[in-house]
Amino acid sequence: MLKIARRVLVKSAVSCIAATMLSGAFCVGASAADLTPASLRLKWLPQAQFMGYYVAKAKGYYANEGIDLSIVPGGPNIIAENMVASGNNTFGHGGGMTSLLQSREKGLPIVGIGMLFQETPYRLVALEKSGIKKFTDIKGKTVSTWFTGPQFMVQAMIKASGLSLSDVKIEAQANSMEPFIDGKVDMAIVTTYNEALILKRRNVIPSVVFNPAEMGVNLANESIIVNEKTIKENPKLVQGFLRASLMGWAYALKNQDEAIAILLKEVPTANAVQQKETLAVLPALMTYGEAGTRGIGYFDMKNLEFAQKFLLDNGVMKAPVDLKLAVDTSFWDKIPAQDKIIAR
Repeated sequence: MLKIARRVLVKSAVSCIAATMLSGAFCVGASAADLTPASLRLKWLPQAQFMGYYVAKAKGYYANEGIDLSIVPGGPNIIAENMVASGNNTFGHGGGMTSLLQSREKGLPIVGIGMLFQETPYRLVALEKSGIKKFTDIKGKTVSTWFTGPQFMVQAMIKASGLSLSDVKIEAQANSMEPFIDGKVDMAIVTTYNEALILKRRNVIPSVVFNPAEMGVNLANESIIVNEKTIKENPKLVQGFLRASLMGWAYALKNQDEAIAILLKEVPTANAVQQKETLAVLPALMTYGEAGTRGIGYFDMKNLEFAQKFLLDNGVMKAPVDLKLAVDTSFWDKIPAQDKIIAR
């Protein structure tokens, strides 16, 4: 009798999952014991930048795909690419194309299955007191940037404007925007979803904003990654995770107030207003270019080729990697359009 009861319970749970895949509702009949455990490593602490995953979990999208997902925060000394490569985590929200390619060059067995920010979120900003009106006005000025990768983007922009690197003083940017606000540096780098909003809240409005993408230097950010071994051994898990994640992102972008409420349940100490401001700028980044018509999470192979050439030209990478092994677009291709296309 015990064996029969167990078979009935499992069969009922599986049927519930299958049925709710069509409706999108949460399958309350499926317990964690019936699901495949998996973990997602974020590249930073919980915030609106990772909203889609929290929404997908709260709405039951992962459970509907047969997945019991744990969302694990990152931190200053935690690199998502390393955690996925080592097998500590099943999936990861990584840095983007540059970190993916650098990881592959190092021999890490990670694969990109989705790219969230199609447009680089970085901007170079200056205040009116700097005297900078056009980009070439930075000659003889001081520009601050993070030396974690964006400095190469800044260098490329300088070269593209016809200036040489010796024409500009480039220094490491502080963890706060105070040096920029105080005029200790003439130009600084910001992200549209963080530092740019910090300046706005303090009523510090840049007089000029330079977008690297508009100057021919667009490096996509925020990659969804998985280990090669997981793809080989459990492609169903990878497929279900990506579909549920993109559904969560699509829902979050369309229902931002509800998404914020979901996030605040996970992170009660988060500032609701600031998180809402962050979420509001993400749709533009995620639907930039072909992703606007093809769907969020799209992997632009031409942009990936550009990223590799950019890294090689700037000496960040010493040798090219096989791009066909670095990414696998087959999982994204199988996701229905209604689950990933967002109206601009």
